[in-house]
Amino acid sequence: MTSSLYRKYRPPVFAEVVGQEHVTRTLQNEIIQQQIAHAYLFCGMRGIGKTTVARLLAKAINCEQRRKQDSEPCNKCQSCQAINSGRSLDLLEIDAASNRRIDDIREIKEHIPYGPSQSKFKVVIVDEVHMLTTEAFNALLKTLEEPPAHVLFILCTTEVHKLPETIVSRCQRFDFKRLSSAVLFERLRDLAKREGIKVEETVLGQIVELAGGSSRDAEGYLGKLITLGEKTITPAVASLVLPHSDLAQALDFIGYLIKAETSRAVELINYFLEEGGDIAYFYRQVLNLMRKMLLVKLGGKLADEASIDLLPEFQEKLIDLSSHLTQARLQLMLERWLAADSSWRSSELWQLPLELAAVEIGSLTNTAKVEGSNSDENSKAKTATKANLPADKVEASGLNLQQITERWLEVVADLREYNHSLSFILSVARPIKLEGETLTVGFSYQLHLDRVKDPKIIKVVEESLAKIFGIKLRLRGESDEATTGADLLSNVLTTFGGQVIE
Repeated sequence: MTSSLYRKYRPPVFAEVVGQEHVTRTLQNEIIQQQIAHAYLFCGMRGIGKTTVARLLAKAINCEQRRKQDSEPCNKCQSCQAINSGRSLDLLEIDAASNRRIDDIREIKEHIPYGPSQSKFKVVIVDEVHMLTTEAFNALLKTLEEPPAHVLFILCTTEVHKLPETIVSRCQRFDFKRLSSAVLFERLRDLAKREGIKVEETVLGQIVELAGGSSRDAEGYLGKLITLGEKTITPAVASLVLPHSDLAQALDFIGYLIKAETSRAVELINYFLEEGGDIAYFYRQVLNLMRKMLLVKLGGKLADEASIDLLPEFQEKLIDLSSHLTQARLQLMLERWLAADSSWRSSELWQLPLELAAVEIGSLTNTAKVEGSNSDENSKAKTATKANLPADKVEASGLNLQQITERWLEVVADLREYNHSLSFILSVARPIKLEGETLTVGFSYQLHLDRVKDPKIIKVVEESLAKIFGIKLRLRGESDEATTGADLLSNVLTTFGGQVIE
């Protein structure tokens, strides 16, 4: 049986570990200075080198031919070769996911009092240490409190928050970083070259995206492509093995939502499914991109880090899409998409909750630009406003219906802190008239209007309007339920297709 690509090209020295220089450099300095701790805690997502670095540390401190001024293992001595082949009696590796009981820890305690059989140190690597039971943690804690001088513990975990603080405080902690797209891309290109195959950059980019920052996952996908036996891996060839995934599609989808092209957004969801895509993955992909866009809008260090795991062309598109949204509108889009999570999991038609979310987000976008979406209605509204609004009021406030409409989502976002359901009701309502200091808002449903007529609600909304626009406005509501039915039917027919049967 041939070994996996990940095992075949496992870094034999610290210098070949990619993306974790902050860890390897510190460990190498400790090795040279002979200041090895009695216990280390390696934290980070799966597949980024925690166990690999743990084995390298075990090799380096037990290497028989390593000179004092060096930190790299020789990989030639008996100790190094025994660890490389998995035959070392002085290296004990335990998977806590399957060996989590107190009896398993007791076996370790019985094993460590005895000195190393061949090496200088006995090294115990416990992977997924957070999976241990409470009793097992207590037993491990006693060992960490008074460890034998010849024993080194290396604990690895993907969920450090599940570890007792008493364990964490007794270890020297290292946080491994999620690998960037650039690092993974170069790693894959190097491995493909070593294997003597050509992989098109589009395919490499797809693997990087699927891997999500995990070197092991990326190399696993590449290994599957290599088993196809092709010397050149094109996107067509890759589609035979790789899960359907296209970051460009997810970005296009968000673009359609921003432009309120709901029909195209829904079509893309169904196209993704027809091509064999995983709807759960598509959902998470869009959610992750929206989150990155929010970080870009927030600015600062978060904005710089938001797109670090994207290829340059996708970084540019993400930033461009972000520039077309206010932070308030993006926040609402993100919340609506996030709300679809629980719905699609319980729906027989998995795509339906996402389609409904797309329609709802499209309506949010339309609310913000309703003034420009219907020129005749817009013109009439402006005429009516100018005719009815006293000249001194217009000049004094400088506020008009269009300005209120453009910033309506800011009002919605401000009210979310007071009441989520109220913010939802107002997100699907729209300002329709401004007469003097009275703002008339149209509600699609009488039920929504009745809710907003509550004096307490009116006061809260008016305070929010004053906060956003710097002027005191009186709120008045109208129900446009009669006309909304036809509009809603028209939107559904446009989005999903079909015809009315009399």
